[in-house]
Amino acid sequence: MSNSPLKRSSLSRASVAGAALAVVGIILFIVLWVVMGQLGATNLARLLVALCLPPVVIAAMIGAYVLITRSRNGG
Repeated sequence: MSNSPLKRSSLSRASVAGAALAVVGIILFIVLWVVMGQLGATNLARLLVALCLPPVVIAAMIGAYVLITRSRNGG
């Protein structure tokens, strides 16, 4: 285990980022569920949108991060 290429600081930073993205996804699900309920959407429509949209937003956030860090590193 001492020859592991993963550093403890990298793992802890990735864990914090993953937890933050999970919290964003949960909050976004709740907000979408409540807002669409107030707009009078059916339960199926509420469920589909609330389940499908948060992963898209998270993927866009990760993609933007990758693009920004790649351009900053010159690669």
